[in-house]
Amino acid sequence: GLLDCRRCRYLRTGRACCQTVEALLALLILVCSSVSYGSAGGYTGLPSLGGIYYYHYGGAYSGFSGADGEKAQQLDQRFYLLKLPIARAAMAVGGCLLVFSCLLVLVGVLRLAWHFPTWLLLECILDMVIAIGLVPALYYFFHFLLGVYNSSVCKEREQLYQSKGYQGFRCSLHGAEIAAGLSGCIAVVVYLLSAGLAVKGYRTVHKLKEKPVQL
Repeated sequence: GLLDCRRCRYLRTGRACCQTVEALLALLILVCSSVSYGSAGGYTGLPSLGGIYYYHYGGAYSGFSGADGEKAQQLDQRFYLLKLPIARAAMAVGGCLLVFSCLLVLVGVLRLAWHFPTWLLLECILDMVIAIGLVPALYYFFHFLLGVYNSSVCKEREQLYQSKGYQGFRCSLHGAEIAAGLSGCIAVVVYLLSAGLAVKGYRTVHKLKEKPVQL
């Protein structure tokens, strides 16, 4: 099949599988983080529609009018700005990890490790650095979000929507944020495994190069 060709055989190795999983996890982090980034406040006033307001979660509602509508819009915008820095940071991390994983797959397909075995040691170091770096990054991610949800802006916003009978605005982590965090946790394990496989690959290449006749 396609994976039987000389260069594509790398895609059948354990390292390639780990790097593919890393890319998928990075993509998931990027997508889940973009949910928070793409939410522009949630509640936008549309006076031209006869006092009907559009809410991006569920469609058009008319529960807010006048001062309440303006207050809801302001609270949404302030809440959005509070979450914006961590959303951008998470997207940047996800994007960088995605590019890095794809580059590793490309380097493996080009068989750079066979010509320069030292690359495998460098790859191991990079995987270890990323795995260790993700631990404080995840702590900061959840710590920042919990700080936002415990803020007075979020509490006031929650009370305002609940007073109008709207549900789903609780000051707690939502599914996309939890998924991004869990993806990061899984990524830590996968990067550690990938680092171990890189060391194993380095030893294998050295053994093969020491016995050229058997090749």
